[in-house]
Amino acid sequence: MSTEQLREEILGSNGFARWLWKEKQKEKLSGKKLSGKTLAARAQARIQGELGEVNCANVNEYLCKLLDVEYEIYLELEREIIEGAVEAFLTADKQLQNKYYPELQQLFAELQQQLAAGSEPRELLIAVSKRLAQFYKLLVESFAQSRKTRAGGSAQYHVEFILNQLGYRGFYERQRKLNGTVDFLFPSLKMWQQDRRRCTVLSIKRTLRERYKQVFQELSTTKGLTMYLMTTQPKEAAEKDITTEKVNVISQQNVYLVVRDEIKQERFLDTPSVLGFTDFFCKELPRLKPNWESTAT
Repeated sequence: MSTEQLREEILGSNGFARWLWKEKQKEKLSGKKLSGKTLAARAQARIQGELGEVNCANVNEYLCKLLDVEYEIYLELEREIIEGAVEAFLTADKQLQNKYYPELQQLFAELQQQLAAGSEPRELLIAVSKRLAQFYKLLVESFAQSRKTRAGGSAQYHVEFILNQLGYRGFYERQRKLNGTVDFLFPSLKMWQQDRRRCTVLSIKRTLRERYKQVFQELSTTKGLTMYLMTTQPKEAAEKDITTEKVNVISQQNVYLVVRDEIKQERFLDTPSVLGFTDFFCKELPRLKPNWESTAT
């Protein structure tokens, strides 16, 4: 078995992992096709049933739980897909197997022959598990990459949900292109074209790492206006990623960093350029909103 060929068949552009996910997307989830948006809606329904309506007393807990619970839901689906991967391949169209997955086809054909040979069960189990180890390792690797790709877009659905619950529907637009694309533009592209000094931009990243430099490129589009950069990572991940050095660089670029309340309170309590979720939604946005009032639709 060629390891490199197997890797390409599982992780490549036409890879088996991508095919598995597409097959799962064909299934129905609460009457809708499986997508990032429906996963977010499922998490929102669960947390709304637990916490009720969003308000300034629970907004931080609400957003944190939305982010964390949706991740749990995604992991559940991921586990289901991986557990059913062998069956999915064996029942897949033979032409599909021949065209894109000859190495996998050979692997499973050999395993079926080995099982049919009727060896001693213990030895057979050991032999089969060894042959499948690389297959499952590559599948897990593929899904780990997918988690990173989807997390930023997922957070946008939850921020939109929070904004609507707090009364900001009609005061923002999503994914607006201002040379570069911004996640949230307050209040509208129309106002941006008329008087951008009255506008606000929010960018959302799963982690900082080097991604905060992308915000500086977006900032050049705003020509000096204040921006807000929200990072959704939990405290444990933030301890290594959100450094004082990065916070200082971000602040010098006229950008406020928005983090979970516990990160603000435990590490950046005396840093004005770092805001907790609660302060952002319940102090900053109300302060800015009067600039947008006349443009709301």
